[in-house]
Amino acid sequence: MTAHHRIPGPDQPICDTPLRIVHLSDIHFWRIEIGPRDLFSKRIVGSVSLLLGRARAFKLDRLPAVIERVLSLQPDHVVISGDLTTTASEREFQDARAGLAPLLEDPRRATIVPGNHDRYTGEAQRSRRFEEYFGEFTGGPEFPWLKHLDHQTAILGLDPTRADLTARGHLPESQIVAAHHLLGGQLTPDPDGSGEVHVGVPPHKPRRLIVLCHYPLTAPPIYLLELHPKRLTNAWVLGEWLRLLGPHLYCCGHIHAAWAFRPLDLPEQLCLNAGAPLMHDPRGFRSPGFLEILLDGDSVSVVHHCWRRKQKTWDALPLIDVADFFAEAHPGAGRPMDSQIQLSRRGPSL
Repeated sequence: MTAHHRIPGPDQPICDTPLRIVHLSDIHFWRIEIGPRDLFSKRIVGSVSLLLGRARAFKLDRLPAVIERVLSLQPDHVVISGDLTTTASEREFQDARAGLAPLLEDPRRATIVPGNHDRYTGEAQRSRRFEEYFGEFTGGPEFPWLKHLDHQTAILGLDPTRADLTARGHLPESQIVAAHHLLGGQLTPDPDGSGEVHVGVPPHKPRRLIVLCHYPLTAPPIYLLELHPKRLTNAWVLGEWLRLLGPHLYCCGHIHAAWAFRPLDLPEQLCLNAGAPLMHDPRGFRSPGFLEILLDGDSVSVVHHCWRRKQKTWDALPLIDVADFFAEAHPGAGRPMDSQIQLSRRGPSL
């Protein structure tokens, strides 16, 4: 990205010009590597999956076209919601860092969170390999963190990923508590030990808040069955807390399909999944690509840039356009100023 772009900071006044954000996810750099130590780790599962066909499902030779398309949009900021790699190996991370370099020239203008494939093995998680290669593009050394893009826009980074035999995620409740404190809110445990906490509406929430997290809380109906076996196990807890915040964008990945919708249980959330830009889609049901998000004052518009395999070209398909989205309500709308959420008991999924 060239140097003429605006680089906003938290101490700068809100710019009159729109803020253009490119949202990528699930790029899945891959290498087939099976060493002696891999025989006793989950990486053997990932490598066998690549041998059985997953490698053909992600076309690394398309990456230059993706980079060129992103740069042509001259984005003010790039966000990547995880799964840069496939088995979290050292060489995959090296490939990802080199391959995405044209988009990552300035850490102030790119933000990245890990996906479950970036914590694929216990060794990758313990060594903090994601942080080694992409830590400078987060908002802090530990999750959660808040990264300001301009005077009224900030990204809240969450990390529910873990090395596990399944693809399910779990967001530590400590991250929700810490995120609430980051936004200036207070949590008071219920004295009866029920696991409920009294929460006040966080007073310092940025007007335009973007939550960046690999796992979706829910999905459009057509993808719910696919999401269920690899869901965020405590999505309902995070959803209860997010409901306090009022209008916000939720940028995610994990399911390799692009979408923009407002969940029924979270009507003040605009849930955005970027899909997978390198995915091979022979049937044409899930066009690979990424999202272009335009924030213009309080309004939001989202365009899916999708790759047409046969034509070898890009299409730009508008997904949603919401005027005055961030002005629709104030944080905590629909809830009393002092409410309760459950942090420690099993509850319904969203």
